[in-house]
Amino acid sequence: MVALLALPARAADISFEGIRNDSPKEARFRLRGEIAQGDVQRLDAALVSSGVSYSQDPWRKIVVSLDSPGGSYHEGLDLALAFRRRGLATVVRSGDQCMSACAIAFLGGTALPKDPEPARDQDPLPDQLPDRSVEPRAVLGYHAPYLALAGERYDASVVADAYRSAVLAIARLIAVADKLYVVPAELPRLLSPTKDEIFVADDADSIRVLGIKYAEHSYQMREKPGITTSMIVNGCVNRYYHLARRSSMQGFATAKATMEEFVEGSELLENGEDKIAFRKRPFRQGKIQTWVAYLPIAMTADGKNFVWCLFGPEPSDLKTFYKPAGSIEELFASFGGKGDLMTLSSQDDIIQLSTGDWIQDSVRDIDLVPPDTKLRDVPKVLDGYLATEQVLNWRAR
Repeated sequence: MVALLALPARAADISFEGIRNDSPKEARFRLRGEIAQGDVQRLDAALVSSGVSYSQDPWRKIVVSLDSPGGSYHEGLDLALAFRRRGLATVVRSGDQCMSACAIAFLGGTALPKDPEPARDQDPLPDQLPDRSVEPRAVLGYHAPYLALAGERYDASVVADAYRSAVLAIARLIAVADKLYVVPAELPRLLSPTKDEIFVADDADSIRVLGIKYAEHSYQMREKPGITTSMIVNGCVNRYYHLARRSSMQGFATAKATMEEFVEGSELLENGEDKIAFRKRPFRQGKIQTWVAYLPIAMTADGKNFVWCLFGPEPSDLKTFYKPAGSIEELFASFGGKGDLMTLSSQDDIIQLSTGDWIQDSVRDIDLVPPDTKLRDVPKVLDGYLATEQVLNWRAR
């Protein structure tokens, strides 16, 4: 529930659960129940009574787990801002749900603060990377604010006030979205569904777009015999958009059209590159002989060049790089035959996606599947690729 004018709700309970000193070290708090007015003050009271602060241990995270059906939209946003100002990470644990107003609060989860002194409510929001995570079998759901008016009779002024409240609430979220590491253009995905059409962040695309850590690491690519072409295409396209905090759902159609345009142009030029538009090229990584896959996935903003994805297959550290070039010959010309992966990654014209520093550099299993893949289905999809496609060995042969 995300209500703007709601019936009185029982306030959430915010409690201190204790200290975990193994890795990573955490001071754990729990918010459970409906989001209601005064929750920020209850959060502060719980922090004070616990005696926990960053000054005690600047490397210990303070984490708030959330389990709530929703509640006040405005208070949910206030909690999100409070989490960010106080340097608190958020998590939805296995078996719990965080819906509507709670899901808005969840977005405030932030990394360890640069300054151990919490920012005051009147201070600008700190510029910190997000730290918000969901565990397997947790539910995180969004929908638009809606009106829950008390009583059976209400007049036009009450409805008008509710409408103004709705507009203000959405305007507040848009104003701070970038500080919460959500691109405003992606907000319709969170705000369009009605209360009966909840958008659940349970697929690979939504997790990456919202900068959420998915706390499931049982599937390890380094334990697999290699990688397939479908995994490479998925990784290239997904990462290109997700590093910019955008959905990759439409990116695959763009990549297909780009490949067709490149092939058609190469055929007209009769340069033979149409036959090698998606291939792998030998490279070195230190003393190890490996390879880099390459394919065009988009056009540059000025439309003059193709954006090429270069995929490094080292199993313990999968990487994608993006470089503009009009042809394959041009793509690799600057390497001077050195063929070293460090040379590749340090080229001046490698495209630096502006917000890439907040997402993990390493490519994960969830990046190698189609974007609409449910998180629970990722291992099944990847194993399906390995069973039905040619497996490319990690090492050059």
